[in-house]
Amino acid sequence: MTITMINKKRVYLAALLGALGGNAIAGQDLYGPDYPGVKFTQKLFGEDRLYFRLGALYMSPDVKTNSITLSNLSEIAEVAVESGEQEGDAFSDPLMIPAATIGYKLRWGAWGGGWSVETMAAMPPTLELKAKGRIAEVPLVTEANGIPTGVPALGEKVAETKVAPPMVTLVKRFRNERNFRPYAGLGVVYLFTYDSHVTNPILTEVGEPELEIENKFGWVGQVGVDWRMTDYWWLAADFKYISVKDVSATVERTFIRAPGLPQYQYAEVGDAEFNADMNVYAFSLGVGFTF
Repeated sequence: MTITMINKKRVYLAALLGALGGNAIAGQDLYGPDYPGVKFTQKLFGEDRLYFRLGALYMSPDVKTNSITLSNLSEIAEVAVESGEQEGDAFSDPLMIPAATIGYKLRWGAWGGGWSVETMAAMPPTLELKAKGRIAEVPLVTEANGIPTGVPALGEKVAETKVAPPMVTLVKRFRNERNFRPYAGLGVVYLFTYDSHVTNPILTEVGEPELEIENKFGWVGQVGVDWRMTDYWWLAADFKYISVKDVSATVERTFIRAPGLPQYQYAEVGDAEFNADMNVYAFSLGVGFTF
């Protein structure tokens, strides 16, 4: 009899522990893993709303040069070079930086749900602006009244600028009940540049030309895929096409040294305006977490 009572107590104790364990698991499923800041974030934004992705971003700029124009030429420059459009192209090299994506899930039920709003966060990269073609390979001022100026070709190096393009996209995910979830998005981007300066050694030998780059709105399209590893962790591969049309960059107060003209310490060239379509192919791989 005593043994029977002991066995019953053991059964009741096991059932109680199982119930408590089940409640703990259910609580974890409901409120997420017990990581620092998770519950606080869920109180602010709601459960299964905010998500975060961290990874590497590879950007390949595709600059389509519309025109390169010289204007406000000095008397010496007018003798040696014609004002107006010049032959050449602008370009920039690819770069890779760490970047984060922050998203917020919307409760829209249209077309099966799966809607969210995303933005990117990263340290502003330094974009090197370069030139190729005649404007880089042939001196701007070769002769003045038949006298060689001795001015060398500019070369490809032109300028540098910090780029901070804030963007927002509306994203639609498909197959949300599956582990493999493709998505597509569309949004806006604002090309914002700062700390822009000329780096060409010939153009900066005498003084510091003034460089101004236009800030403009553009659009961004994206496609990608998430691979869910757990209820909260997932891997992501993302591709974005960013396009900002008719961006103008102006270089003013340009002076160059002319070794072949000893009567002049330097020669004022004038102003140059670059107009181009700024397109960027952006690829990223990362690990994401859903709060």
